[in-house]
Amino acid sequence: MATPLLPPSLQPGDCIGIIAPGGQLRDLPRLEQGVAILQDMGFEVRLPRQLWPGTGYLADSDRNRALEFHRMWADPEISAILALRGGFGCLRLLPLLDRNELRQHKKMLIGFSDITVLHQALYQTTDMVSLHGPVLSSLSSSSRESVERLYACLTGKWKTPVQGPKVEVLRGGNPVQGTLLGGNLSSLMSLLATPLDQDWSNSILFLEDVAEPLYRLDRMLTQLAHCGKLSQPKGIILGDFSLTREQERLESLRFHEQIWTRVLELTEATGIPVWGDFPVGHGADNLALPHGAEAVMDSRQATLSFL
Repeated sequence: MATPLLPPSLQPGDCIGIIAPGGQLRDLPRLEQGVAILQDMGFEVRLPRQLWPGTGYLADSDRNRALEFHRMWADPEISAILALRGGFGCLRLLPLLDRNELRQHKKMLIGFSDITVLHQALYQTTDMVSLHGPVLSSLSSSSRESVERLYACLTGKWKTPVQGPKVEVLRGGNPVQGTLLGGNLSSLMSLLATPLDQDWSNSILFLEDVAEPLYRLDRMLTQLAHCGKLSQPKGIILGDFSLTREQERLESLRFHEQIWTRVLELTEATGIPVWGDFPVGHGADNLALPHGAEAVMDSRQATLSFL
């Protein structure tokens, strides 16, 4: 197991570059609110001179989105790269990513949802830790805890343990240690049988998704089990899987409980720890996590800590 590479922490006045590797811009006020939040943190924000033109459901052509990523990654004035939003599109960039260039620079990549693909590409290529956390367009609807956690991670305090007050320890056991990997379930499924199909052995796997009906979640989880993927992790952490943001609390709880039950069934033979309702995903509570870092999952305290 390679030693994770840690990108430099940000300092006041450092510049965060905004890229759109997936979906197109649909809400300019949310972009402006996100920029204001980053500026209030003390960072400069770099946007392209002309905002993304949009080509169907994508922010721009594959070539232009890949070029934007590489320019930001190589720019010495930019200390971190934050995705505008998720959507779909990162999978299409994989053939265009220059792995040698990725290895030449160390900086933070931040985002979630479809950005899961880039987190995995960066980790597979460089062993570099990145931040699974809010995108620019979700910052204005993020909880105070999520914004504060993002700032702490950006400024080097990502080792602060995460202890969600509502975390459900579905199956406990002794503390387990592993590389923290995962992200959006649908995005991870799209990487199966590709060169970026990640071995989850000796990992702590976290999963989240949104707007997926129960039968489709069941299908994806069952496929992972049939592939042998769910027998690899040391532990599994389940985040938010809400069907809609307007879902009633009781309906949401029942929905999540069905997902939890299915994961417990699929991992019964291994007996690994499984948690539910962890504050990560498409809701307001989306605490930044260091993807690729060594972590300890302590079921006795329901605490995820980092080494």
